[in-house]
Amino acid sequence: MVGGSARLSESVQEIRLANGFTALVVPRHQAPFFSAVIYVDAGGVDEELGESGIAHLLEHMAFKGTPWIGTRDWASERKLLTEIEQTAEEIVVENTKATPDQATLARLRARLTQLQKEAAQFVVPNEYDQIITRAGGQEINATTSKDWTNYFMTLPSNRLELWAMMESERLTYPAWREFYKERDVVAEERRMRTEDSPAGRLYEEFIVGAFKAHPYGTPVIGWMNDLENLTVRRTANFYHRYYRPDNMVAVLVGDLDPTQVKPILEKYFSSLPRGPQATRRLPLEPPQNSFRKIEVPFDAQPQVLIGWHKPTFPDRDAYVFEVLQYLLTANGRSARLFERLVKKDGLCESVECFTAPGDKYPNLFCVWMTPRAPHTAQEVQSVLWEELERLKRDPVTTEELEKTRNQIDASFLRELESNLGFARRLGAYYLLTRDAHALDKFRDAMKSVTAEEIQGVAQRYFTRDNTTVAEIVPKSRLSATPKVEEARDRASVPLTTSTEPSSSAK
Repeated sequence: MVGGSARLSESVQEIRLANGFTALVVPRHQAPFFSAVIYVDAGGVDEELGESGIAHLLEHMAFKGTPWIGTRDWASERKLLTEIEQTAEEIVVENTKATPDQATLARLRARLTQLQKEAAQFVVPNEYDQIITRAGGQEINATTSKDWTNYFMTLPSNRLELWAMMESERLTYPAWREFYKERDVVAEERRMRTEDSPAGRLYEEFIVGAFKAHPYGTPVIGWMNDLENLTVRRTANFYHRYYRPDNMVAVLVGDLDPTQVKPILEKYFSSLPRGPQATRRLPLEPPQNSFRKIEVPFDAQPQVLIGWHKPTFPDRDAYVFEVLQYLLTANGRSARLFERLVKKDGLCESVECFTAPGDKYPNLFCVWMTPRAPHTAQEVQSVLWEELERLKRDPVTTEELEKTRNQIDASFLRELESNLGFARRLGAYYLLTRDAHALDKFRDAMKSVTAEEIQGVAQRYFTRDNTTVAEIVPKSRLSATPKVEEARDRASVPLTTSTEPSSSAK
C-alpha cells in the first residue's frame, strides 16, 4: 500500500547498464508478484512524413515473436518473408506512381496473398503470449501514444528471469512475421475506431485543427494512405533508430530484491546494441492567434470538443491545469462543470476535462461535452464560458481548493496502489523528467497550487483567440453559409483582454 505521508521515491532504486539501458526497481513485498513495464522513448511524434502509424504498428509486431518464438521452421519461413517483402515493395512503388497500372497491382497483390498463405503454415499463433500466460503472467499488453510506446505485464516474482529473457529477445530480434496481415488489422482498427466512429472522427478532426506545425496533429494510428504503404523496410528503419537500450527505461515494481535484479538485467539486456543516437528536430507549434471552428459531418448525437493550447511539465502552469481538471470535472458530482451542466441545468449528458494529445511537448487542455436533447452545442458552450469567466473573476475558495487537493492526492495514491499502476506512472514521469523522484515532486506541486495561480491561468489561457472548437453536426444541418456560423461563434465566445499564452493497444 502507498502511505499518505510516505515519500514515494524512497524505495526507488535506479540501475543503469553500460549500454545506457536504465531500470527503476521498487520493492513491494505484499504479494509474490511483480509488474514490469518497458518504455521506449519513441511514439507518433517521431515518425517521418509519410510513415504515420508506424510506431503503433511496430508495437503490434512486438507480439509476433522472434526467430525462436512463434515459428515452426524459421529457415523456411524466413525465405518466404524475404519474398513477401520484395513483393510488397513492388506494390508500394507501383501504387505511388502518378498513374498506377491496375493490372500490375492486381497481379502483385495476388502474389502477396499467396506468399502470405504459404508463410502462415510456419507460424505458431500467439506463442509469445502463451509462454507468459503458462508461467502465470497476466495483464500482458502494450500501448502507443504520441510520446512513447510501453510494453507491460504482471508475473509471479520467481519468473523475473523469464521476463528478462522474453523481453530482451523480442526487443533485439524482431521477426517481422505476418507484417502485412497486421498492417491490415491496424487499417481496420482505424476504420472502426476513427472513420466509422463519431467520437473518433470528432477527436481526430479536433487535434488536426488545433496543431498546424507540430506532429501532435497527426493521429497515432496513422493516416490510411500512409498505413497502406508502410513496409517492413520502413518499419525496421524506425525500429533501428529508436529501439536502442539508451532510449528505453524498465520499471519493475513488486516482490523483488534489487540486488538480484541487477545481475539478471546485465545477463539479458547488456548485449542490446546501443547504435547511433537518433536526433529529434520537431517543428515548434506557433502561438494560436485566432478562434478555430471545425464542423464534423456525422449523423449522430451532437458532441462538442473544445481546447486551449498550454505548456507542459515542468512549467508551473501545467500543474495548475492538473488542478483545474479536478476542479471542473474530475471531482465527481461536486465538480463545477458537472454540477452546472449535468445536475443543475440538465444541459449535458456528460462533461469531461483532460489533457491531450501528449505530455512531452506543449499540448491542449480540453473539455468534451455531450448535450442532452433538445439542448444544443451552442447552449452548452455558452454555459461553459460562463463558468470559465467565473474562474477568471472569482478566486476559488479555500474550502473548495483544499477539497480538490485532497481529491487529487487520494486519486493519485489509489492509482499507485497496484504494482502496474505504480510502474506505468513512474515510467512516464521518468521519461518526462529523467528524475527517479518525479512522483514526489509531482505530488508536492499539486498540493502547492494556489487560488491566485488558478485565476491567473484562467485569465491567460481561456481566451477567444486561443480556442479551438470541434462539433459533430448532422449532415442535414451543415451550414450553407459559413459567414453566418462565424457570426454565431463570435457571439457565443466572450472576448477577453487576457494575454496570449505560449504554445493506446495491442
